[in-house]
Amino acid sequence: MDAGTSVDSVDAETGNTMSTDDSGEEDEVQSTPSLTPVEKPYPDMLFASWEEAKMCYNRYAKHVGFSIKSSTSRKYTVDKQTDKYLFVCNKSGKNIDINKQEVPPVRQRNRTITKKTDCKARLRVKRRGDKWRVTMFIEEHNHACLKKFSLKRFLRSHKGIPKEEREFVKLLHTVNLSAGRVMSIMAELYGKLANVPYERKDVSNYMASIDTAARKNNDMSLLLAHFEKVKEHDPEFFKKIDLDHDDRVRRIFWVDGPARAAYKKYNDCLSFDATYMTNCYSMPFAPFIGINRYGQSIQLGCGFLRNEQIEDYVWLFEAFLEAMDGVQPINIITDQDAAMRSAILSVFPDCCHRNCRWHIMQNAQGVLGNDMAKNEPLRLEFNATIDYSMTVEEFETRWAEMILKHNVADNKHLQDLYDMRASFVPAYFKDRFFPFLQTTARSEGFNAVLKRYVTPHHSLSHFFEQYMKLQEKIDVAEDSNEFKEEDKIFRFWGEWPLEEHAFQVYTMPIYLRFRAELRKVTSYNANHVARKIFDVVPVAGSVFGYGKRTYRVEANSEEGIYICECSKINRDGLLCCHALRVMAQLGAVNEIPAHYILPRWTVPPDDIIPEKVELPPMPTDRKLSNKERKLVRYGTLCNKWTDYAKIAAESEKATAIGEKYMRELGKELAAMKISAAAKRKDKKQASKNDGVTPETEIGGDGGQGSSTQYEHVRDPILTTTKGRPEEKRKKSGLHLKASKPQKCRGCGSAQHSTTECPSKITPAPEQKEFDFFRDMV
Repeated sequence: MDAGTSVDSVDAETGNTMSTDDSGEEDEVQSTPSLTPVEKPYPDMLFASWEEAKMCYNRYAKHVGFSIKSSTSRKYTVDKQTDKYLFVCNKSGKNIDINKQEVPPVRQRNRTITKKTDCKARLRVKRRGDKWRVTMFIEEHNHACLKKFSLKRFLRSHKGIPKEEREFVKLLHTVNLSAGRVMSIMAELYGKLANVPYERKDVSNYMASIDTAARKNNDMSLLLAHFEKVKEHDPEFFKKIDLDHDDRVRRIFWVDGPARAAYKKYNDCLSFDATYMTNCYSMPFAPFIGINRYGQSIQLGCGFLRNEQIEDYVWLFEAFLEAMDGVQPINIITDQDAAMRSAILSVFPDCCHRNCRWHIMQNAQGVLGNDMAKNEPLRLEFNATIDYSMTVEEFETRWAEMILKHNVADNKHLQDLYDMRASFVPAYFKDRFFPFLQTTARSEGFNAVLKRYVTPHHSLSHFFEQYMKLQEKIDVAEDSNEFKEEDKIFRFWGEWPLEEHAFQVYTMPIYLRFRAELRKVTSYNANHVARKIFDVVPVAGSVFGYGKRTYRVEANSEEGIYICECSKINRDGLLCCHALRVMAQLGAVNEIPAHYILPRWTVPPDDIIPEKVELPPMPTDRKLSNKERKLVRYGTLCNKWTDYAKIAAESEKATAIGEKYMRELGKELAAMKISAAAKRKDKKQASKNDGVTPETEIGGDGGQGSSTQYEHVRDPILTTTKGRPEEKRKKSGLHLKASKPQKCRGCGSAQHSTTECPSKITPAPEQKEFDFFRDMV
């Protein structure tokens, strides 16, 4: 058997260090202290396999303080089976001096290189029948070995994520925990971070490999299989997919049954934004966001588009309309996108469409910020004209007066804003229902929360899983509000019977908003102008949200009609502080008139069953699966053994006792493992003799079922999105800052640019608009 052909599995000069994946079924890296005693190899030592010899040598290497790698192997010419393996020290061989090469070296990535010392320490095993015999063992090293235990985990053959922990990390990855958070959890299991046999980068690479594997395993087939699995429990689940000529996904839309049922009650206002890329194909994510009776943002379907052209939005809106049984939204707010506007006019002709005011003002800031910073009176009047013009006629008059007063008729940018006034100025939408909403902050708030669940390199199938988990969180948050209303009491702000009436009819979050209006009543005086006309004047200064102006209220206490020019009752569905101030003066403070109580803000009566598609109830006697029980046992044992290891490490005597019982435990567990394997083998053989084919699980680890029926659907291509393309040239440090400091043209400060000047055209939207969804989740 000595005669044979030598086959180099790894070059001896540049041999790669063995990883845990090379060790076959059993991993060499242990998550707890090894139960096998460390034994120094010796000539003529026998092993059952070459893998066992490698693990033995690697355990010895960790004990001594060096790393090993596979060097060469040889196949026997008769049976073509490998009959020799050589394992060497990781510092075997010599580093190549690139400065002495005749040909200039090829530029490579800046990676660290192991410093080699031509170490001769090695272990060679040869096959002798069914056994492998050690034919050579050189113990001596020509370099210092590591003695510090905390440093040994960085040696390449001793670092890596064990098999059990890979499953655990995969489980944590499904809930979108970052690599840093995973390392914090593993540090708790190991006792401290220094004991974890791998680094954060190893966890990050493994997570990336999971995502890559998902994409390689036909992402769309997995996604469509997920759809079919959800549809089994939710018959109202709706999906629609558009393919190109090459069977690649071009557009996709889905919405679950509970969202379709909720849309029937909350189709009066939608927020739609397509600005966040959240998948590995750079396809824009386009969610439809609604507002429920608690003022919370809810998902009413979402789509992915390859392009952002008119035809793409038309397809998406038509799919949404098909899912919602042809019911158009009453009001919708989007960002300033021409293709989106054209599609809405085509598909939703009866819908009131407005643009996000914040986006328009941000775009104007770059071109008007300098002029406004130099002319403070113009800036103040500009903001007041937009914010506090109550009618279209008033806005037109105040705008004309502003232009004439400040002599800015030739300002092209102001003219551009004036031309698009009907799409964003509040006066044009005072009678439309946009509750607590002037911007697309709800869509952006949803995107901000979504970032905690998915990242842009994730596949669409992974995104769908996280989307459903987020939908579940929304349902739980709604249940939490219902419980608070039934179980909790609240301290009233004042002594008005009207406030107690509001507490009884409104949901808790809406009542809190109504109470905020009650507090503002103290900021106004009501002056009786005519028989049913009142002027509500601020007591002092400006009132938040209403400015310094006087508001006129028409009151008819006999019929319970109070009409304020601010139109908050039409815009938000709540009475404003001006109407409440007049009601207080007239003594009508017992209850809110019934026609001013919007049903969508009220608590549903007990005798009405909400229209909601409920998933099948989870059986109370459900037990954990074998895989779940294994993970629970694994985490529990790691914690317990870590506590014992801390005690055993206090003295040599305690360490010896710990090692003694670990050896006994290892023998008992090994015997149990052999016995269990024998039983499985006998059972399999008996089934084979009886002609019974053992059942096999179809589908992936997630149990999503067979995906063969979707094999013709191919993954999307990488999308080229709108906006300025990313610059590929890597800039050096010389380009990181300008040759001379740039100053703001508005105020002359060198601390910021003109676009970032504190002198804004308009104040930023209230932060609470962005916090609706975050507070809820």
